Amino acid sequence: MSRTERPERLSIRDEAGRERTLAAGKDAFAVSGQGTEPFFLGLGPDPAVAAACLPPGREAAYLECPAFAAAMPPLWQAAIPTQFQALAPEDLTPGRIARSRFYLYRQNLRLFPSFWGALWARIQLALLPAPPARPDGAGPVLLVRTAGGLLEPELARGLTALGRTVTALPAENTVTVLREILAREAPALFLCVNGAGLDADGLCPALLAAAGVRLAVWFVDNPFHVLGRFRAPFWKKAHLFVTDDWFVPKLRELGADSVHHLPLAASRHFFTARPASDPAGQALFVGRSAFPGRDAFFAGCQPPKPLLETARTMLAHGERPDFGWWAHQLGSPRLWPGKAVRRVGCGAEMAGLSWRSACLAALAETLPLALYGDAGWRELLPAARLHGPVEYYAGLAALYAGAAVTVNLTSLLLPHGLSQRHFDVWAAGGVLLTDATPGLHLFPDALTRPMTFRHPGEIADRARDLAGNARLRAELTAGWRELIAGEHTYERRLARLLDVVLGADHS
Repeated sequence: MSRTERPERLSIRDEAGRERTLAAGKDAFAVSGQGTEPFFLGLGPDPAVAAACLPPGREAAYLECPAFAAAMPPLWQAAIPTQFQALAPEDLTPGRIARSRFYLYRQNLRLFPSFWGALWARIQLALLPAPPARPDGAGPVLLVRTAGGLLEPELARGLTALGRTVTALPAENTVTVLREILAREAPALFLCVNGAGLDADGLCPALLAAAGVRLAVWFVDNPFHVLGRFRAPFWKKAHLFVTDDWFVPKLRELGADSVHHLPLAASRHFFTARPASDPAGQALFVGRSAFPGRDAFFAGCQPPKPLLETARTMLAHGERPDFGWWAHQLGSPRLWPGKAVRRVGCGAEMAGLSWRSACLAALAETLPLALYGDAGWRELLPAARLHGPVEYYAGLAALYAGAAVTVNLTSLLLPHGLSQRHFDVWAAGGVLLTDATPGLHLFPDALTRPMTFRHPGEIADRARDLAGNARLRAELTAGWRELIAGEHTYERRLARLLDVVLGADHS
């Protein structure tokens, strides 16, 4: 073989069925542990390379994933050094861990995370100091905080109001921070929004499971767009909460054990809002023309143009070509694993942009429209009075309270969705005009009927009625504020979540 030639590298199908090329050489192993007895967590594609990590003839133990061993060529088994002792997962006792110096074939955690994740976590936990014991369910709640996250501050306040201690975790390097926390305390729950802080291979969830910490994920966006970044199936064992009940049976069909409908709610600071003068007498819309990173997320996922035209025609007649409709039209692609689901989401997102543009254009012909959002709206709605984005915890409540009417246009990515506006506008003392999302079944029909429209042709009359009828406005605002304050706060949502996850352990 010439110096420019390289040996052929083996490939293998991982547990998700994807073809993966296997790394070779000593650098393919990560070394850890406090003991002196060599222990290989997987031998890699060439057991002779594993043996070369040690002095010649040195005895060692090893543990191999059965699926990996079955995929290796016949000579692989014969190449295992005779001084290497094969062990089973149950042999990985605390004593063995303490004595061992581990050589982990790095790709194992990505190739077969369901097998290796729990073993890796057991080792990590065994090497940490034992935290003080607590009654089951009495430990703190670990809450992942993302930079600029809108919901997490409200969740932290709500948990504190319910008497829970909250420990914040960053969304980056979460595994490292989690190890540090588990060395000093015994948390009861790990809570994150939209999977923040969870790694693609499930190491963080494996560590939580090994430590007996429950995992709850609250999806406020389309859950399949979030799950698409996870390679490991750990999420099927977590407690999943969705703001849109359409996803409950879909997630269960994929094997999720614990899925629950948990809608959004009102943030407390909206109840103390004072009207701003700027949007008085105007219709108000607050929102982006596109979510951050949309074009990159949907790169290469353009839906067929005839389907998009069909969707636009449906919208004009009061029908909703939502995520479920697009999934059916595109042949019901696999929702997980993989990224095929993004083509479904792209269709719903593009139809949703047409929907928002058509409705806002019709509204602007009836009332002056103040639009708070990104610069993308300038091209879509040149007649609107465009303002920059408004801070959720700063000026938004006052805008809701002072506007003649605030319009909500629910994302078609959520077939039965509700937005934060369905709660916050009424809590602020404002008046909401919304499209007829099926998610409105959460509320009494007597309250939803006067503030709902089904197609762009209805929005003008409904907006005129709400803006000009002082008695109707007062009755609706009073009824909605009473309902929201009594049944739809984040304290109520979190109490429900804690009851589901901690059960009898929750006090």
